[in-house]
Amino acid sequence: MFFMFTRQEVEKTINGARVLGSGALGGQITGVSTDSRTVKKGELFIPLRGPKFDGRRFIPQALKKGAFALETTNGLTALQTLAAYHRSKFKIPIIGVTGSVGKTTTKELIAAILAQKYPVLKNEANYNNEIGVPLTLLHLTKKHRAAVIEMGMQGLGEIKLLAALTRPTIAVVTNIGESHLGKLGSRKNIARAKAEIFSFLNAGNFAVINQDDDYFERLNSKVKSKKAKVMTFGLLEKSDVMPVALTGIKLALPGEHNIYNALAAVAVARILRVGRPALKRGLETVRPAAHRLAIINLPDGTKVIDDCYNASPRSMTAALKVLSAYGGRKIAVLGDMLELGRSAKAAHRQIVKLARQQKVDKLLTFGRNWPSTTGPETSRPRLIKKLRQIIRPRDIILVKGSRGTRLEEVVTALQT
Repeated sequence: MFFMFTRQEVEKTINGARVLGSGALGGQITGVSTDSRTVKKGELFIPLRGPKFDGRRFIPQALKKGAFALETTNGLTALQTLAAYHRSKFKIPIIGVTGSVGKTTTKELIAAILAQKYPVLKNEANYNNEIGVPLTLLHLTKKHRAAVIEMGMQGLGEIKLLAALTRPTIAVVTNIGESHLGKLGSRKNIARAKAEIFSFLNAGNFAVINQDDDYFERLNSKVKSKKAKVMTFGLLEKSDVMPVALTGIKLALPGEHNIYNALAAVAVARILRVGRPALKRGLETVRPAAHRLAIINLPDGTKVIDDCYNASPRSMTAALKVLSAYGGRKIAVLGDMLELGRSAKAAHRQIVKLARQQKVDKLLTFGRNWPSTTGPETSRPRLIKKLRQIIRPRDIILVKGSRGTRLEEVVTALQT
């Protein structure tokens, strides 16, 4: 059985904390959990607090299961401190991935390539925040030869915190887009926030940066100040990794934006000296994740492009280009792009203009940011009814919006 910590080790690492429990398994801790419902015997339960809950209430429940429990004033800080300590035990490549769009797919592509050679740890689901990243790091074991950690953010300072915990040896930034404009105010600030992933790079470490991005020079200067090395990827500017690197590889991921994601993964593979056969096998195994340009074929020949995971001007543009590449009648069902702040109205007008340029035959909009000329709906049942009235067999239907629009309900309705 793999033992992560002794109870004395935990108490020494987290100042002021005390490990409660009966001493199951001789005081050896086998894992960490923040959920008293699923914590197992021998694991350490770290109680978190939120606006509407206090995990400390469930310490007795965890102890009854034979788990240990941490008595501490700040469970989140304790979790992060323990994760940083645990990560420090491993001298393996740690790849950190961030960016406005494409970071999850890029993470999956990198992990798939490396998994052809050895065991790799990666974030699961949406474990890319101040809770998910430390929980992921705490799953590192002696069997792992690399880890790929996606890092998300809402504002300045958040990626710096995650980078401090993760200490990536390779830091990847996919691009700088408009996501979170509402909170950060400008793409310049978004670039500043994403560049925090470079904060703990050292000489001999690498950064992987999109050469085509108009914030490339700003990102590049941040890396150089750390004396780390840079490997670039891109389609337009001369880069270290260009589309020729994908010759003979059949990606199952549609769209030009996924070419960029694949090139970023190739760059990491080159840094780690992964051979061509493993690179090809890894890239070709990755399929679209749920609600990320997933293609659903209906019995009457209609295709639904389910891209409901999230939306920004950049990802909306990419999805419309994927739609336009199909033959047949094209319908776009687009929900609001949220968190764009003062630029929201202009961004939505631009997407409507792009939809016309891409020769979308029918455009249905949902939310409060679209031009009135598009007849936006604010009721999902009415939107679904309107869509059903115009669909014909063999249509191609794109459904995309920010998470808050819950347009996956439209996709579900089309399948029933």
